[in-house]
Amino acid sequence: MTSISERYAAAASRFTDLVQAVPADGWDKPSPCEGWAAKDVLEHVVSTELDFLGQRDLPKPDVDGLDLTAQWSKVRDTVQGVLDDPDTATKAYDGHFGPTTVQETVDRFYNLDLLVHRWDLAQATGLHTYATLDPDELQTVNGNVKNIPSEVMRTPGLFGPEVTPAPDADDTTKLMNFLGRNA
Repeated sequence: MTSISERYAAAASRFTDLVQAVPADGWDKPSPCEGWAAKDVLEHVVSTELDFLGQRDLPKPDVDGLDLTAQWSKVRDTVQGVLDDPDTATKAYDGHFGPTTVQETVDRFYNLDLLVHRWDLAQATGLHTYATLDPDELQTVNGNVKNIPSEVMRTPGLFGPEVTPAPDADDTTKLMNFLGRNA
């Protein structure tokens, strides 16, 4: 069984590989997220993980003055450190959907975010080899999405209306279509 720390490490590693592969002129390309360019996708990932660390009174890296890719590296390493420390990872708190722990929140929301936004970033930059989710990643996203209450799922800023997939769509595309993304 894969631990939450291992799942985050794998998702963050594949996301990082994609971030490092984006050419300099790729960051301004439009993403599948309405109104966002590729750099906005990365900025969202960085800022939401930083916000989470700050809200939970966890170690928070100083990213001032760093470019966005360096910010991502520092945030990723900090979150990984939090997950690798059992005392910090299991810290309990009352979350938006009830009692939870730091590691459960990372698994439910931030692992999901890394996988879905990896697809968004790959689509935006034309680096499609990074877009396909492996079976474990599909299971992670599907498992986490089914736990989002339907009244929350389609609220603005979360997931758009479901898109009907093409008859020959692969599993990743079907999932992204369900999440309101066009391939």
